[in-house]
Amino acid sequence: MAKQEKNYQNPRFICWQVLIIMLLIFLATLLSFLINYYGFTEANVVIVYILSVLLASRYTRGFAYGIFSSIVATISFNFFFTEPVYTFTVYDKSYIFTFIIMLLAAIFSSTLTSNLINAKERANIQERQTQTLYEITSSLAKTRGVRDVIAISLKCLSQLFDCDVVCVVTEKEKEVLEIIKLQKNTGDYIYDELKEWQLNTFTAQYYSVPIDVQGKRVCIICMPNEVQYVKQDKHYLMESVFMQITIAMEREYLNKEKETAKIETEQERFKSNLLRAVSHDLRTPLSVITGASEMLLHTLDKPDDISVAKGIYEDSIWLTRLVENILSLTRIQEGRIKVAKELEAVEEIVAESIRQVQKHAANYKISVTIPDDVLFVLMDRKLIVQVLINLLDNAIKHTNFKDEINVAVTLDSDKVWFKVSDSGTGIEENDLKRIFDIFYLTDNHRADAKRGMGLGLAICKAIVNIHGGEIYVENNSAGGATISFYLKRQEAMS
Repeated sequence: MAKQEKNYQNPRFICWQVLIIMLLIFLATLLSFLINYYGFTEANVVIVYILSVLLASRYTRGFAYGIFSSIVATISFNFFFTEPVYTFTVYDKSYIFTFIIMLLAAIFSSTLTSNLINAKERANIQERQTQTLYEITSSLAKTRGVRDVIAISLKCLSQLFDCDVVCVVTEKEKEVLEIIKLQKNTGDYIYDELKEWQLNTFTAQYYSVPIDVQGKRVCIICMPNEVQYVKQDKHYLMESVFMQITIAMEREYLNKEKETAKIETEQERFKSNLLRAVSHDLRTPLSVITGASEMLLHTLDKPDDISVAKGIYEDSIWLTRLVENILSLTRIQEGRIKVAKELEAVEEIVAESIRQVQKHAANYKISVTIPDDVLFVLMDRKLIVQVLINLLDNAIKHTNFKDEINVAVTLDSDKVWFKVSDSGTGIEENDLKRIFDIFYLTDNHRADAKRGMGLGLAICKAIVNIHGGEIYVENNSAGGATISFYLKRQEAMS
């Protein structure tokens, strides 16, 4: 490839070009003698020499050869056809003007011919490049999968530069990279492995071009170092080819991501439908069980029977809460949750939440701290009550009977804060950042309940965010934890 680039400077090539010029001038001289013999004017001889210059420009490569042929033709005309012949002098001084005009005409004609030939060659090169790019683009457009893109890319580059091509796939498992090599002679693909720490040493042996997709390096294409010394036009073609390869890679990765997203969406839809169907089917029997067990608690006399009925009642209440959380979760994920905001008295919201919780947790002491003035906030009553119930349930199941749970409401500028504090075991530092993640359960204490799925706090966060607020968690210095959230008061003021 390097030899081909330096061909025009080769002494053998230069000698061949000069030989072509001398042969054409020789033939023009012979023809001029024949014209002169039959009595034609010197103007015809001049035209013959100019024609030889045009032919020399056509069959040689380079502007300098056209100038050289023009000078040789002028000298030949002077030597053979101006008096005194066979000398480089002239008797008639007017011939000097003739020589100048002849030289300029020859130079102009040869220059014009060289430019036309060069333009044609450039057009041919561009046509070939366009055809090559079209073929490569068409081949890459038919690929299916990243491996197929790599195989077609190696084949196209090998044919274009007539060399072996290597691709290092940097999408690795552990620390092992895959090498795919295409041999130009056989067209066979050879697969090998490369340790990640060997990558820089390996690519340093080649002219390496990385292929990046969305800021991530997917592969490195390696070719012999001689490739970087190709002609400028071929270098542009190479850059265009690598651009097409990158576009094909991006297309495949986007398709892959789209397919993955489609599968995940289908899985989420199936999960939501399943959860919703199961939850709806559980609602009715749970209501019957809760009502029957509550009735038994008031009619049974024996302590053992009362204990069994109480256990059934508490578990049915817990299952009912879980079903409500699952239904809320599916509505939130599908964007179907409806928020009907109205002005509500904060005192009533807190009282209703505590009243519902104490139905199954009467032995727990829950204190309330609330402003003396009646405080109204714009909210969806049912959803905020659900948030407080979930927070109270979470506090109850991490607190002993003897310890107190506190619900506090405070006003801070344009925000109304709701805080639920307990004096239980607290939350590990590693869990604080993930406590509101869906299905997240802490190592030693579950985030949702003693028997939970990690839904309660995630639902609380979603509902509070829908209301334009934020929810936080922190450990108390004296033990236990406090979960607090705020609702914006400016929306609520009348």
